[in-house]
Amino acid sequence: MVSRLNGTYHFKVRNANQEFTSQLYFDDALTDQIDAQSLYASRGQRSIRNAQDGIYQDGGDQLLLSPTKTNQGYAATFEIGLQA
Repeated sequence: MVSRLNGTYHFKVRNANQEFTSQLYFDDALTDQIDAQSLYASRGQRSIRNAQDGIYQDGGDQLLLSPTKTNQGYAATFEIGLQA
């Protein structure tokens, strides 16, 4: 499950007996560019930038994605594992 809120992408990973919830970040400048696109522009400017986000302040820079531009937009990978 993934949802977008204020430039961060919240996600949840589940298996048979575990659940992990966190969020991923994009650089503020990239988020500003994305938010200016017609798909998101109607939402207005986001209210929280990375530096003001409490989770980002507590090690969130480890969750900062470095996407590359593709012919369909942007792509990034981030490995997540749950220990059994």
